Amino acid sequence: TIEPSFTKNTIEKLFDGNPYTEAAVQNSDTLNITFEFEKSVAITKSKVFFWNNGTWTLEAANTENDLNNKSGSYQLLVDNKAYEYFKWDSLGFTADEVKYIRLKTQNFQNSSIYFGEWTLYTPFTIIKLGILPDNPRLLVGTSFQLKANCLDKNGNVYPYDLEDQIHWKSENTSVASFDEDGTLTGISIGTTVITAYTTVLAGTSTVSVEEYFESTNAQTIPVKVALVLQNPVIDFTNNRKINQVRSWTDPLIYVNQILEEFSIMSDGVIQFEIVESYDDEVFFTLLSGELMSIDTVAYFYNSLSRLYGRETEGTLQNLAEIQGLVRFDYNAMIDYYDFDTKRNNGVIDEVWVYAPPFGGMYESQLVGPNAFWYNSPPLAHPGLEELLSVMGWNYERGVAEAIHSFGHRMESAMVHAYGDRWNVHAEEPTSWEIFTRIDTQFPDGAHIGNIHFPPNGVSDYDYSNRRYATTYADNWIRYPILLDQHRTVNCQEWGCTQLGYMRWWFNHLPRFTGVTDGVLNNWWHYAVDYDGAVEKAAQLSSVDEKNDYLNITPGVYSLEQNYPNPFNSQTNISYDLLKTTNVQLIIFNLLGQKLKTLVSAKQEAGIHHIKWDGKNDNGQDCSSGMYLFMLKADNYRANRKLILLR
Repeated sequence: TIEPSFTKNTIEKLFDGNPYTEAAVQNSDTLNITFEFEKSVAITKSKVFFWNNGTWTLEAANTENDLNNKSGSYQLLVDNKAYEYFKWDSLGFTADEVKYIRLKTQNFQNSSIYFGEWTLYTPFTIIKLGILPDNPRLLVGTSFQLKANCLDKNGNVYPYDLEDQIHWKSENTSVASFDEDGTLTGISIGTTVITAYTTVLAGTSTVSVEEYFESTNAQTIPVKVALVLQNPVIDFTNNRKINQVRSWTDPLIYVNQILEEFSIMSDGVIQFEIVESYDDEVFFTLLSGELMSIDTVAYFYNSLSRLYGRETEGTLQNLAEIQGLVRFDYNAMIDYYDFDTKRNNGVIDEVWVYAPPFGGMYESQLVGPNAFWYNSPPLAHPGLEELLSVMGWNYERGVAEAIHSFGHRMESAMVHAYGDRWNVHAEEPTSWEIFTRIDTQFPDGAHIGNIHFPPNGVSDYDYSNRRYATTYADNWIRYPILLDQHRTVNCQEWGCTQLGYMRWWFNHLPRFTGVTDGVLNNWWHYAVDYDGAVEKAAQLSSVDEKNDYLNITPGVYSLEQNYPNPFNSQTNISYDLLKTTNVQLIIFNLLGQKLKTLVSAKQEAGIHHIKWDGKNDNGQDCSSGMYLFMLKADNYRANRKLILLR
């Protein structure tokens, strides 16, 4: 129970691991929080983090009556202790097991309490060490530094922070061997038992040294999209829309390309589907606080001089970028199409808006309860019970720019997932901070880079730089096992284009089963369903996933992994069709370029087998490397990877 109730956010913010996300009482100088535990617990320490000055008291008892009357089993654990704003305050104590804990806090300066974080500690008994990752895998000649944690008798995991040094041992050093700091190196193909041990604790696992391996893809996540096209008729005489008057591409062409791009880039883990589409004569852009009428839209977009040119104060670009008089009314759009109800009921998952330039939209906007920075400030909407992502795309521009915008959305989601921190020079970097390293920050230690800076980039948007840099990018196909395998790359790796780099960057994002450091190994999940990803991560252990999260694509069609894989001269691809339908089976390279159309025809229901000889549509031999094969049948899409060895 919380007395009085929080007026900003909920109690979950006190236990999210981030002291800079607060729950607040804005009309009271006191706050009481009482917990009733399912079973009695022994609390030996409490830490609090507030955004204001004040005092805190901690009480405990076995019954609510004893707690209220300060009798019987009542214990006063902390007595009116002063705390300072934006500083952790902690106190240890000896306490009997209790079922009720009550925290009382008071602010003597004003009538508000901003509470950032609360941590309670209970004792436990460690019985052995656990090795992370469990059953590690290596390539011959590569190394990986293992970690050890502590396990209690119930299998609960705790970080290892004891003073006793951990030692490492391999039973077969001809397969894999350790150096002193726990770095394991693969020597030859095979398996061996490894042990982590101290003077009192030990744990074992089995390491496998292999010729090649990848992590297992997570289950496909279908994402239902509502599409809004702001493209009204403005040439009333000839009945032409904005894109036709301005000779810009039809946004529907872009949408179809984007759907295919995301399917390929995510290796089929994310499948966007347009479930609703709106192309109305309505504009949700506000000009000086008023929704633009179609006549106003026609006035600006029928004339290039009224659209561009900062030298003229009346141009739409000047009004938007200089004077700040143009913005997009997200809430008006949500209300008009009833998107809040549809999102709450699971009819849609997100919204894509295609609009002309200077329409006042952010590239990406997150709306709803507990929304966070999404390359734009968070936005509340009273009718939303779930988070709603809204993409704002501009059909004056191309697919590369649209995917670029989604990239910033992905960056925002991952920064939030890792505690709102993005410091690549952190002493203990997160996986996200390692993923985004570039050569200018870490010479010979780049990984993938960020949306603006490729790993070899030296300036913003440096996608065509032919400078060579060392990268550890290839290891991310095996995340969370990040080996020391590295090579040099320049922009030729992604075709020296923005779209090529977007494909390269997204294709390296982890999309795998499991959870590491409390974050899913499928980072795509956070970008399309943040709250669902947080919930899923909490359900999974740090070693294995439950059976309901296996790599099984739901539906009535299936695409099998090719065999053999890797292959030299020929490989077999099999797929199953439930009914007679039009089918496409296509080979792509990792830049998303089509190399070979194996099938493009109507086929009957049943299992089909297709062979590929490693040649493209022109009959030329494809070079050694990794390729994608994609099956399209009705609304079903699936991708798999194959390896060609010459």
